Amino acid sequence: MAAPPVHGAAHRKSSSGDRPNRAGGNRPRLPLLPDDVIHHIFSFLPIKDAVRTSALSKRWRSTWTTTTNLVFDGFRLRFRDPLFLYFPYLVDSVLRQCTSPTDLRLRLSDGPWIEYKLPPFLYCSSWLVRLEVNWCRFWSNETIRWPCLKFLSIEDAALGEDMLGRIFRGSPVLESLKLRRCYRVRNIIIDSTSVKDLVLIGSKKSHSYVDKIWAPHLLSLTLSGLWTWCTHMFRLDDISSLVEAKLAFSIRTSLFDDKRERCDWLKELIEKLCGVPTITIGVWCLKMEGVPSSLSKCQTLMLDTPISQWHLPGIAYMLRSSQCLERLVIHLTGIPRLEEESKESCNEEDFLCSWKGSFQCLVTYLKQVEIIGFKANCLGSKHVLALIKFLLGDTLALEKMIIKADLRARNGQKRLQAAVLSALLAVREKVLSYQRASKNAEVIFDYPFELASF
Repeated sequence: MAAPPVHGAAHRKSSSGDRPNRAGGNRPRLPLLPDDVIHHIFSFLPIKDAVRTSALSKRWRSTWTTTTNLVFDGFRLRFRDPLFLYFPYLVDSVLRQCTSPTDLRLRLSDGPWIEYKLPPFLYCSSWLVRLEVNWCRFWSNETIRWPCLKFLSIEDAALGEDMLGRIFRGSPVLESLKLRRCYRVRNIIIDSTSVKDLVLIGSKKSHSYVDKIWAPHLLSLTLSGLWTWCTHMFRLDDISSLVEAKLAFSIRTSLFDDKRERCDWLKELIEKLCGVPTITIGVWCLKMEGVPSSLSKCQTLMLDTPISQWHLPGIAYMLRSSQCLERLVIHLTGIPRLEEESKESCNEEDFLCSWKGSFQCLVTYLKQVEIIGFKANCLGSKHVLALIKFLLGDTLALEKMIIKADLRARNGQKRLQAAVLSALLAVREKVLSYQRASKNAEVIFDYPFELASF
């Protein structure tokens, strides 16, 4: 019998190595990937998927235990779930097998019926650099040693002053702390010189009984979320090193709450920011008309707000308070539709003109204005245009005004794009026709597409 052709042997040889797939190519030999590539792939996988890779080959059987990123995400545990009682043991087992993860994220779905108690060995982790946990319980008597930890995020947990103090004492290089919907926190006292960034996100139940925030070495402070008003709201104590502050919270009130008390509290809060050079103010704070006092050191003011007759007074008060303002940024978070504006009785141009001469920053310091977030269905808003006209006509030192449109078109909406373009061109011509108090003022329109392409 004749010997089989050579190509047959070649085919048998290839079957033991790279096998052709249905498309005619070769399968990638996953076990031969370099370790750094494997770890990079694992950094994008939830832990349950990373563990499954142990079935790919003998070499990968324990490779997942060397990953630097552990992400427990999306676990939805309820009382009847088979994993309800087994889940803590599962997490403990995974944590014990991993050799040196630097990034641990343990995020359960909101509202689980179970809290995971952090295992004792996790409190003495010399390898952790980033830790994010939610719906976890901290042991009150454990000594914390996190010598490399730089970022810590805690959500939906019961904390106390003693726990925060032990965290700061045991984390000598901690730089950023984020507390979201945490409760039983009476005072936030940060005497650590390494912590520079604090983000406090409240809910209608949390943070209502915080007495004060004392952090003399803090550089950045963000207060956001939804809080329920009570007569005992927190105070800012020593924040003397602060260079950036963001007040993006809103407060849930009732008809029986005293508006005067809320104004006094907010005024005291903002007065503490008088020496901060960069400040962001959210829409709720702008509604408290007449609240702001002198922000004598504010050089960059960012306002996250719609612009309507209800918001113009707050904007005007903030401009008057920021006497040394050099840069104004307005992020349009929503604008009334044109048909709604026609029903409003406020004459916005008369209102703004009544403030002429009240803004020291417009006369001397303000050099740049940015209005970001023009929406397609809100082009031509008379309140936005009135504010632009006022700023161009009264800012003597203005060098640049940037108007950035948010006109992302959806698939199959070319007709809408044409209509938007027409409105945008009309707005542009109108703005360019406004009188400018500064001869050096340049108006820049930043669009997501080139006008020449239409």
